[in-house]
This record gives sequence, structure tokens and C-alpha cells, in this order.
Amino acid sequence: MGSSQLKVVIRADASVSIGMGHRVRSEVLAEAFIKHGANVRFVVHGSCSDFTKTEDFLYQDELEWHELARQADILVLDHYGYDADAINELFKLNPNLLVLDDNNNRGVFYCRWLLNPLSLSYTQSVQFPLTGGQFALLRPQFHFQQASQHSDRQKLLLTFGGTDPLKLTLPFIKSLFEKGFPSSSMLVMVGSGVQNAKEIEAYCRQHCIECQIGVTQVSGLMARSRFAISAAGGTLFELACMGVPTHFIQVADNQKDALEVHTALGWCSATDFISCVPNERLGLVDQVVNHVLSVWQTDLAERSHLAREYVDGLGAERVVETVLTTRLVT
Repeated sequence: MGSSQLKVVIRADASVSIGMGHRVRSEVLAEAFIKHGANVRFVVHGSCSDFTKTEDFLYQDELEWHELARQADILVLDHYGYDADAINELFKLNPNLLVLDDNNNRGVFYCRWLLNPLSLSYTQSVQFPLTGGQFALLRPQFHFQQASQHSDRQKLLLTFGGTDPLKLTLPFIKSLFEKGFPSSSMLVMVGSGVQNAKEIEAYCRQHCIECQIGVTQVSGLMARSRFAISAAGGTLFELACMGVPTHFIQVADNQKDALEVHTALGWCSATDFISCVPNERLGLVDQVVNHVLSVWQTDLAERSHLAREYVDGLGAERVVETVLTTRLVT
């Protein structure tokens, strides 16, 4: 990294088991830093090499990347593998530490900035808490699409994240089709890391269902959607920004807080699939589909309005501007 540029180091992993959410939102933050002239480098554990880019720094031992952390002008951590002690160790290496969090369940730790798109309270060990939907990290496409008018919202969107770890996409499609939901009204969005993507694509082709795989401009698909069935995670904030009422599927423990907050806002509902044993999932899929078919018949305008009020898509720029104006300069 050149010495004349601001050096930003981001620690984030992605894999089939972890999902893509940490990497995706960290890349949004990286692009915002780059826009301000920074040089950004990702640090990734070697076990997650399948989801890396050529310029990433791969390591096996924690100490291998600590020198990069120490030399960075800004250090970003987006990883649940780090508890309070590990975060405090990083803070000692570099006081310009930004921690991305979702649950506030790791105890007290020290950092200069804390980013959480939920309005949770932190102790004074966090010097600059950046909390609430206005700080949600979304790609610029969402703000631009939100500002446009979308009258053609006829689709039921199905999306289960970048990897679909519970392989729920196909069971939901089949349940909808078997219950008589029109194939022409379904829109399936499959992440690039979904292992059975070809099987999903073949079923959709057989039944004339629109299927998009590895889409980068997902906001355009959401803009066509009247309702969605979606895995929770970062997609939650994208759908809120686009004003798409949604029934969310909880596929990870760390999604619980976000779902509780947003279902209370009234624009979405949710079902916990983590507590469901595998042989009972198909029955739970049918229950969710029955609920969605009922909601589909109602007026969704108020839910859409409530969703848009919470997220405007400008969070990354707000975060970077705050970090750049409040960082410690040595």
C-alpha cells in the first residue's frame, strides 16, 4: 500500500457456513473509503480462500496480519470470531479501530467507532457509536433506486442470501408452485455461492419461473417486487430501503435482534428456522407459504412506507465521513 494514501485494513471472512453478508457490507464500506482516496486491503483467513479476491491478504496464524493492523491508518473488523478480549487486543495495536456489530452480545470492548444498523446502546468504551438504520451499509444502487418511482411491482421475490446454507430456495419454490401461486409472479434470486444453483435453475426453467443467478444489481429486482420471502442478514436493510414488505427466514443466531426490531416496526414478519430440526423444515416451509399467500392478497402500501422510513441507503457515506473527521492522527 502506498505511503501517501490513507491505509485502510478490513478483517472480514465469507464462506458457505458464514455466508456472504460480512464481506458484502465490508466491500460497500471499502468502496466508500476508496471514493475518498483511501487504499483498502482485505485480510482473510486461509480457510475462507474460496471467497477471496486476488489482492486479499490470506493468513493462517493471527499474528501474521497483526503487523498490517498496526500499520493501518484505519482498522476495520467485521467478524463474529472476535470476542471482547480479541477486540481489545486489536485496539491496543491500533486505536483507530472500527468494529461492525449486530447484537451487542460480546461484552464490553474498546474501539474508536462502533457501527450497528440497529439502535442498540453501548458503553463509553465505544468512543463514537454509529447506530441506527441511517448507518446501514448499502451499495449506492439502492439509494438511486429508492429515489425512482416504481409502479410495476408484481413479483414475489425469493432470495436466501449469497450461499443459502439451509438450502431453502428450492423447497420454497416447490411449495409455492404446488399451492397454485402463479409461476409468472415468482422471481427467484440465487446467490453466487449457492451450491445447488443449477438444480434450482433447472426447476425454474421447467416451470417458467424467472430465475436470476449471481446478480450484482439486485436493487433492480427488488424494485419489481411487491413482497419477498428472504433470509435475514444484510438483505433485510436492502429490502427495507426498497420498500419491499417481507417475510424473513432466520438462518443464523445473530439475526435475532434485527428481526425483533424490524418486525416490531410493522413492515415485515419472520420465522425462526434455526430452532427447527431438518426433518421438520418442509412442514415449516408450507406454514410460511400459507402465511405469505394470505398476506399477498392484502394492501401492502402501509408496510412498504414503513420500510422506506427506516433506511435511505446513504449509510456508508455517513460512516466514512465520520471516521475521516474523527480519526486519531499520529
